Amino acid sequence: MDSVFNINVCVANLYRENDFDSPIVTQALLGESCAILDESEKWLHIRQSDDYEGWINKFYGIVSDVPYDSNRSCNDLRGLVFSDSHSNNPLREITFGAKLNSEKLDQGWSVILPDGNRGWTHSNLLDHHIHPNRDNAITIGNRFKGVQYLWGGKSPKGFDCSGLIQTIYSAMGIFIPRDSGDQSHYFIHHKINRKEAQPGDLHFFGTEKSVTHVAMEIEQGQYLHCQGWVKEESFDRNKSNYNKNLETNYLHTVSTERCLNQNH
Repeated sequence: MDSVFNINVCVANLYRENDFDSPIVTQALLGESCAILDESEKWLHIRQSDDYEGWINKFYGIVSDVPYDSNRSCNDLRGLVFSDSHSNNPLREITFGAKLNSEKLDQGWSVILPDGNRGWTHSNLLDHHIHPNRDNAITIGNRFKGVQYLWGGKSPKGFDCSGLIQTIYSAMGIFIPRDSGDQSHYFIHHKINRKEAQPGDLHFFGTEKSVTHVAMEIEQGQYLHCQGWVKEESFDRNKSNYNKNLETNYLHTVSTERCLNQNH
């Protein structure tokens, strides 16, 4: 089996090139196991499970012959892993979506981190995905309100627009592409009239040449997106949270019914 790179920090940046001065392209969260494509001194070129690729510094993780054996994911926006249940010594910070090898105790969880260190956390860990439906998509998204914009971000420490949408859907076990343009293409055969949008459907913005932004319908033309920070805005010009600039750059709306169906 080819070696993998198991992410061993809360949030790790992936760069376009093997240089910290290179642009950040995306992020990986603790517990992710990534394929190794190439190596250059202190850097690895890796591929994530969504097929996104980038360069990552080796100090962010552990090279291993086997993927990290995680069985639960963090459902809190942020948390800490301590050396033991009686300690105030943090071993690692964790965030929503982090994957952990864990075992339930009378109080909290015993965990084994990707580097083999053992610890303890009282964070809320789930052994399953949140049930995929429209109500849950909105509930998850609303938890991120106020989180700042961060280019390449895909955690409560900072999101970009498509990272926010991908994170919401990933929490429900639905794996969609990383970038807004690819997300638009993924649903290209499911375009609908904007006025017919239901909670969880997606609105895309940009130019005739490219999609540059994505938002998620909440209800009646109200949508959630990350621009400056995660917030709710509106297509209704009579609303105080009407976003004229996005209205000008609106492209199309897609139904996510293929993924979200309240009847199942």
